[in-house]
Amino acid sequence: MATDDTPTPVRTLSQQEIPDLLHLAIPAHLATLDPAGFPRITPIWFLWEDGIFYMSSGQEKRHVQDLARDPRAGLCIAVEEDQTEGGSRPYRQIIVRGYAHVQPDIDERWARKLILKYITGQAGVLRAQQSAGKPLAVITLRPERFLTTGYFPAT
Repeated sequence: MATDDTPTPVRTLSQQEIPDLLHLAIPAHLATLDPAGFPRITPIWFLWEDGIFYMSSGQEKRHVQDLARDPRAGLCIAVEEDQTEGGSRPYRQIIVRGYAHVQPDIDERWARKLILKYITGQAGVLRAQQSAGKPLAVITLRPERFLTTGYFPAT
């Protein structure tokens, strides 16, 4: 029986930390499988709504083609803090896996929502207008597995 009451610095994220991380305007890293079965990692903007990840990309992109061929996918969202005086680097991360679905973003709804999450104000509106008319795909990923981890060392 352990007598040390010091909490471990590694733990799952709290119910408040999860949405906080999911709503940050930071890229996720999407893992797909290339035609030879090797992982392909792509930084990508994402939205989390109603238990589903939404991403938008050009229909010609390799990761979109990978998912059309093999829908198995993973997604990692991670934030690392500055190094502490004690030499640690606190972090928070969410890692999910599941089956992705790819379909045309016909009305560019998801592309516009993603742009406005990551580029605020008039600059986002302008960027959405510049992207209009391009052949885009919306990628949806409903996690089958959802893992959270954080490293929170004592200062």
